[in-house]
Amino acid sequence: AKFRTAEPIDDGKGCGIRQPIEVSEALPGIALGGAAMRCKTALAMAHWLKDTVQPALNIAMPGRRIAGIVPGSTYDCRLRNGASTGKISEHARGNAIDVAAFKLDNGETLEMKPRAEDSTMEGAFQRTATAGACLHFTTVLSPGSDAAHQDHLHLDVLERKNGYRYCR
Repeated sequence: AKFRTAEPIDDGKGCGIRQPIEVSEALPGIALGGAAMRCKTALAMAHWLKDTVQPALNIAMPGRRIAGIVPGSTYDCRLRNGASTGKISEHARGNAIDVAAFKLDNGETLEMKPRAEDSTMEGAFQRTATAGACLHFTTVLSPGSDAAHQDHLHLDVLERKNGYRYCR
């Protein structure tokens, strides 16, 4: 990964990252655009891309390579789902990243969207990448899993009791 350490973020109200990094590449050649997050989040992202996403793409679209991630929300001081009341979002702690799309080395962009019934190779790739994310992240909300997650894949590393994971 290519990253730089950044100044601590403290936006009050429980928001912030004590030791943030700004990730320009999640893995060599996979751009992430300087997204701010905790090291643990970046590490989970790198393992997921290397162990699940690229191998799935190799099968779905032989010869293609992931060249970048189009992030949705990364660090953002807000409540879950942008609500006005409720629990603080993992985005507000640097524990989460939303993936809006994958950029491929041929210039194509694979947008994240509900694909439960999509029988194309793109659909199979997205479902495989999403399912595999649960091996690396503790929360995975796939496109279409709820009203707030129609056009992106939410990934976070929230620590829960007994190693519980929430994957939809």
